[in-house]
Amino acid sequence: MGVSGRIGRDLELIRSDAFAESCRARPADFTRRRKMPHDLLVKSVVARKGRTLSLEVREFAREAHMAGPISVPGYLKARRKLEPAALLELARHHAAGVYADGDHDTYGGMLLVAIDGSTANVPTNPETIARYGSSSGHGREQATMGLSAAFDVVNRQLLDLRVNRGGFDERAEVPAHLEAVLPMVGGGRVALVLDRGYPSFLLMATLADMGVDYVMRCQQNFMSAEFRECGAAGGDLELDLELAYPRLQHVRRADPGAWAYLMGHGPLRVRCALVDVGGGAPERLVTTIGADELTAGELAEVYHMRWGVETCFEFMKDRLQMENFTGTRPRLIEQDVYATAYLVNVAFDLANEAEREAAVDIAARGYKHAMAVNRTVAIGVLKDELMRLVTASDDGAREAMMADIVAELGRCLVPIRPARAYGRDGLDRNYANRYGNTHKRAF
Repeated sequence: MGVSGRIGRDLELIRSDAFAESCRARPADFTRRRKMPHDLLVKSVVARKGRTLSLEVREFAREAHMAGPISVPGYLKARRKLEPAALLELARHHAAGVYADGDHDTYGGMLLVAIDGSTANVPTNPETIARYGSSSGHGREQATMGLSAAFDVVNRQLLDLRVNRGGFDERAEVPAHLEAVLPMVGGGRVALVLDRGYPSFLLMATLADMGVDYVMRCQQNFMSAEFRECGAAGGDLELDLELAYPRLQHVRRADPGAWAYLMGHGPLRVRCALVDVGGGAPERLVTTIGADELTAGELAEVYHMRWGVETCFEFMKDRLQMENFTGTRPRLIEQDVYATAYLVNVAFDLANEAEREAAVDIAARGYKHAMAVNRTVAIGVLKDELMRLVTASDDGAREAMMADIVAELGRCLVPIRPARAYGRDGLDRNYANRYGNTHKRAF
């Protein structure tokens, strides 16, 4: 099907009655075909470039061939009727199409899904502080949104995104992410890749009961006895983890329900591995994936791939300028956040297809390093062309535009240098140069 076909199906979804229903903040919203119906409104949100709103509305009205101009107050009034979750549904719909079409890869037969959290600064006012909470810096309150994402690090698709208050419990979001992710991937085997803030006996038991594999980096004080035994056995050991009373006392005090669940649970079959991930000492990984499927070196590579979710957050906030919000109300803010999730999926889908199309040419040129499409360029090209794509008169015109875009991206290649890393400067870093010279805007 390809990315052009998936965008076509996205537009079919946007025009559907079922999607119109999910767009309604109230039952009476979008029941009549007004100047800015739900489908045009959604297209305008995903195609925005973060400019002055009057210019955004003017350009969209011209490109969409609207019957007449719409004022900025009228546009914002229509936006307040739009349920933000509809845009998240659109992002998930595009990602699900990648798996349904078979245009995805696996690692060791598994889809590697990294889950992590981040924060975003949002406009500070009583509404946003009540919705998201605040952090204080330099004596001032700053409304801070919490974000939790599930990201396929092999295929670079944002499978789920959840908006929370700042300072939320990231670990508690994992089961909710899985409820959204597992139906999307069409029965494919999923393995979670989680950083050291996630390991807990409750989460490990929950994932075991759900039949979901994982690779988790552990803190130094977690499962200390098991990792000492692992070190004595050569750094790679499978064992039965007993959920005994002494190690669950803190759970009993914090969550009696979780304690009762764990006390009634049988031993957990896990594998402990000490791997080199570039630090001074070996890192501790706990997993349910056996040594017959992934070696210790491959586990280290899988953990390194977790960085893709961090890169996803960077692309959202830096390259796609997510925090350049349309307005100051929570509803408008969340619409922009979920629209950014959709753009991430389309941009990475474009880059993946361009790499597949250019694979033969790349191999023939004999580059020193493996080459990949420049994701920043992909985002910039997508932003430049998205307005024309979503307002194209027919599928043929859109497919022709997509073919040109894929061919252009296939020429915008950058090398992948293995084990490339830069030291952290800490407090001595030069913040003045952090973005001006190294992070040029993509659009």
